[in-house]
Amino acid sequence: MRNRALVLSTLPVALGASIALAACSTQPAAGPVLHQGDPSDFGAGEVSTYVELDGAGELASVGVRLSASTFDALPVTPDGTAPCFDVNGDGQEEPKTECFMMLRRDLELPEAVPGDVEPFGYVQFNYNPHGHPPPAPPVYAEPHFDFHFYLVGLEDVREIRTGTCGFFIDCEAFERARVPVPDAYMPPAYIEVGAAAGEEGNHLLLSTAPELGDPPAEFTQTFIFGSYDGHIIFYEPMIAAALFTPDLDECHDIAQPAAWEVAGAYPTRYCLRYVPDVAAYEVSLESFVRREAS
Repeated sequence: MRNRALVLSTLPVALGASIALAACSTQPAAGPVLHQGDPSDFGAGEVSTYVELDGAGELASVGVRLSASTFDALPVTPDGTAPCFDVNGDGQEEPKTECFMMLRRDLELPEAVPGDVEPFGYVQFNYNPHGHPPPAPPVYAEPHFDFHFYLVGLEDVREIRTGTCGFFIDCEAFERARVPVPDAYMPPAYIEVGAAAGEEGNHLLLSTAPELGDPPAEFTQTFIFGSYDGHIIFYEPMIAAALFTPDLDECHDIAQPAAWEVAGAYPTRYCLRYVPDVAAYEVSLESFVRREAS
């Protein structure tokens, strides 16, 4: 278990005596530091983002922390936070047929370290108590969580309007969402299946994922890339609710494209863990490598 120091604010650095002390003594290497975002209530617990820097101040992980107590009473119905659209034009939005059947939280990353997490902007956290309806593959109808780590801001995502196409997406936005990502920026083995959603974007699926096989394996976790107008806009671990147990501790590689459109630090794996010290689950992007724009 990694030792972490939780940073709630940025403190001024003391000079003078501390510099003199450093000149005549050997200081121990600094340990990793965890910056935590503002929590949001969810079920019987709460959910928040965090950013971890290593002892050298380099980005170690960007993640979401979900209280274990949340699973004591997971919500079973949407709470009005998911996008809706009046599909039949009767002036009302019917929750069961004209809304995403999910609960959503828009989570900002910690303000203390905005420059260290570029190009990531914010996290959209969703819980789908009834899974995803068609046209999603039937295997994704199980209760699960979506962790959208966006490379764009919240306002950009809200401009992907809701409507009557795809997953409640405006039809013009649906066509923009399906614009192909240039080959150099497209992760290998990922495919476009028309799974574009309003206020989210298009969902590119891993063609070799076990749950998409023939016969399909049971869905436990997978990794999705999101796109819009030919650009990669989010990284998404999608995790079955049943996978969140106290023995959860696993990491998986993230497919890497040949080039990156925007310079920044990009993860090469994602991890799922239960952290007993804080009685919470963490879903994180890790093993970052700094990439130049191409």
